[in-house]
Amino acid sequence: MYWKPRPVIVPVSMMRLSPKRTNRNDRLPTRLAVAVVIALCVAILASAVFTYATFLRLRSSYLANRGREISATIEAQARGPGRRNNPAFWQTLLESAYETYSGSVALLALVDHTGNVLASAGDTLRDHGDLYIFEEPLPQPRSPHGEARPTVAGWRIRVGLQLSETDFIKRQATLQLVVSGLAVVALFALSMNLLRMLSRFLELKMREGEEKQLKSLGMMAASLAHEIRNPLGAMKGLTQLAQEDLPPTHSAQPQLKTVVSEAERLEKLVTDLLDFAHAREPQIREFRLSDVIAGITTMVQPRLEASNVALRVSAAYDSPIRSDPDGLKQVLLNTIVNAIEATPPGGTVVLKAFDGNNDDLVVQIDDSGEGLGESSPRELFEPFTTKKARGTGLGLAVSKQIVDRLHGSLELENLPQGGARCSIRLPRLPSGADK
Repeated sequence: MYWKPRPVIVPVSMMRLSPKRTNRNDRLPTRLAVAVVIALCVAILASAVFTYATFLRLRSSYLANRGREISATIEAQARGPGRRNNPAFWQTLLESAYETYSGSVALLALVDHTGNVLASAGDTLRDHGDLYIFEEPLPQPRSPHGEARPTVAGWRIRVGLQLSETDFIKRQATLQLVVSGLAVVALFALSMNLLRMLSRFLELKMREGEEKQLKSLGMMAASLAHEIRNPLGAMKGLTQLAQEDLPPTHSAQPQLKTVVSEAERLEKLVTDLLDFAHAREPQIREFRLSDVIAGITTMVQPRLEASNVALRVSAAYDSPIRSDPDGLKQVLLNTIVNAIEATPPGGTVVLKAFDGNNDDLVVQIDDSGEGLGESSPRELFEPFTTKKARGTGLGLAVSKQIVDRLHGSLELENLPQGGARCSIRLPRLPSGADK
């Protein structure tokens, strides 16, 4: 019932006053801003992770330099005749060095090329998992002629440094990472809030512009109604009198019938225009939806018979509701007529009413036509846009306006099995909502 729209030819002045929206263009700045915020957050996180990794590398570098410093000091004390290759001397030297560096060193050892410990000092039974192990090869002594002596080949000085000595670096790295993460979360939340406020502001500005346009449109519609309705009614009445005076078989009867039909179409255009331009305030009261549906069924029965289309009411909603019965009746009538006109002969229009997930009332009208096709559902709510050759293009626009004033929603979608669905959602109003 809502295929690809075809603009109706209307006066240029009227088209200028009609609200015009560019949904995709309006969303582009917001999407661009969201993309920039996300990119900025990702960049900050990447920088924080890189800085954290740099701190950890700095920690390892600090421990390695510390181990190299201690190893060089011990190795310098081991120089001299009978010292370098003497494990007993190394044992005494390592014990003395351990007392000096016990604040940061957990163990000291001298190991050979096979890994056997030749001398050691400190907590040698401690698990190396919580230590930083640094090993430095022991330089080989040389003879007076410059030749290397292989007596200590492969020996290494092992230094086990306590990781707690560099906890301040790890704490700094962790603190920097946590602060950066919190900054990203705060930036993202603040940006999203600002974007929502900006989107709301732009929406209000757009509505303000539309309301000004609608006000001008209402003034024009009132003038049109005054200038067109009376002469149009007179022409229609005189034409009908001429039809009665002439024999049914007279050659002028088809032309007179066309005049009456076109006059009725113009009357409907003026009425729809007035309804759209002069939106009335909802009159909230309690009523039964089943009574409204029954009245609409009676009204559309001649159209159903002429189109050879069936209307099936599924799960009629009989509980009392609070809303605007006249507005809801107009919305249902517009959407059901659209569904009938979209359904081919022999098809069925299905109307369902039920409770929604958010404690709201849902009314669905399904047709068995061609569906929406490639048309955008939001585009079909634009004024003066219709697929029908003799449509006014205001039925859905008026319906959307009524539902919006009731703080509900009107949506269009394709059905998987073919056809289209119009969904009307209305909130449940409390007893104090009467106007």
